[in-house]
Amino acid sequence: MPPFVGLACHPAVTLGEVMATIRQRNDRWQAIVKRQGYPVQSKTFALKKDAEKWARQQERLIDAGHWIDDGKDRQTTLGELLDRYAKEVSNGKRGGRAESYRIESFKKLSLAKHAPSTITPQMIASWRDSRLSQVSSGTALRELQLLGHVFSVAIREWGIHLPSNPVGLIRKPRSGKARDRVLTTSERIALVSACGQCHNPWIKPVVVFALETAARRGEILALLWRDVDLTRRTATLQMTKAGHPRKIPLSTTCIAILETLPRSLDGRVFPVSMEAVKQAYERAVARAGVVNFTFHDLRHDALTRLAKQGLSVLELRAISGHTTANMLQRYVSIDPGELAMKLG
Repeated sequence: MPPFVGLACHPAVTLGEVMATIRQRNDRWQAIVKRQGYPVQSKTFALKKDAEKWARQQERLIDAGHWIDDGKDRQTTLGELLDRYAKEVSNGKRGGRAESYRIESFKKLSLAKHAPSTITPQMIASWRDSRLSQVSSGTALRELQLLGHVFSVAIREWGIHLPSNPVGLIRKPRSGKARDRVLTTSERIALVSACGQCHNPWIKPVVVFALETAARRGEILALLWRDVDLTRRTATLQMTKAGHPRKIPLSTTCIAILETLPRSLDGRVFPVSMEAVKQAYERAVARAGVVNFTFHDLRHDALTRLAKQGLSVLELRAISGHTTANMLQRYVSIDPGELAMKLG
């Protein structure tokens, strides 16, 4: 029977203590670490000093509360966590569909094949740097926030034991500078006119509605006739980013546009797909000769014009749905020249 050699720093085990033993088996050395409340750990090495080193590492991890159950964790990959997150978390979100697309792109990464416990902050940082060479800092930041939340949910709710969230240990890119692009009067006229020339008959009313209400594209396309009150000149947006309905006022221009629209069988005010609007809008912008102006910039333009009309911050927030004045500020462009004129 081969002899058993106990590590000198760990005599016989008592409640709560760690006992590590080194056992020689033929020409190899097996390290065994035991502690009450933890599964027995063992690993075999060619050299005794390596077995002792590994045993000490496991003891330190247990004492520090950083020990990971590799047996359980190594059976799960990041890709599987992403699948579960998409099913259990993303599905309940307002932007769940867009988030699911992002998760699908994550699953194509080499990181997705790794067990969570083997993913280091250095690996995440390397991926971050690669993404920053391909996308804006704002996009990379949002992707990191999503990936970090996947790890957080896995640790807090799914029993994945990690010493820390690897995403939380790396530097985050700064969010990009807020866009301040608004239309000139001539650009606004040209854009609306170009929309009216599109083969898609819905793009002009959609764009005019966006310019008048500052509503997001997804909110506009989800609007139902039952949520429109032409008499009281209000519309209730059900599919908002915040996740709760928002009632908005309708201008005279908005009412005029809505009164010209036919009623669709599915009850939608604008029965057109997101992709169809995207393509038609891009063609209209090009036809109008308007440069560097996205559909989301319509929201920025609308809020800036409403602010110039004298609406208060509270009134603007009620229209835009922003929960804080700071968030609203990113969407309102103040012209210093116009301020100077007011000062006299």
